[in-house]
Amino acid sequence: MTSDLYREQLLDHYHNPNNYGVLEGADVDVEWDNPTCGDKIHLTAKLDAEGRVAEVMFEGHGCVVSMASSSMFTERVIGKTPEEVAAMSLDDIQEMLGGIRLSMGRVRCALLPLNALKRGMDAS
Repeated sequence: MTSDLYREQLLDHYHNPNNYGVLEGADVDVEWDNPTCGDKIHLTAKLDAEGRVAEVMFEGHGCVVSMASSSMFTERVIGKTPEEVAAMSLDDIQEMLGGIRLSMGRVRCALLPLNALKRGMDAS
């Protein structure tokens, strides 16, 4: 029953993603993909004076897991410092997705937004 609720939540984020689009004048602007299954994300973020994530948006295409993860991630990462983002891991993403344990084939899908933001913050 609980897993059905989480599946519904993932599908809702997939069909109605939060923070979908591109931020103009972003401090972080990165494209990232998962060549294994073709998921792609374009993530943009603005940082505040302390370097914390103030705003973040994404656009892209991919499977339910990658797009739902991206939608949820954009909500979860607001206010985080670069160090906090760098410390995030698969465990954090799985917890964000409702505690589900992902198959090896879906791990890269779920990590797509985190890996993109880490890469983008390293470059900014």
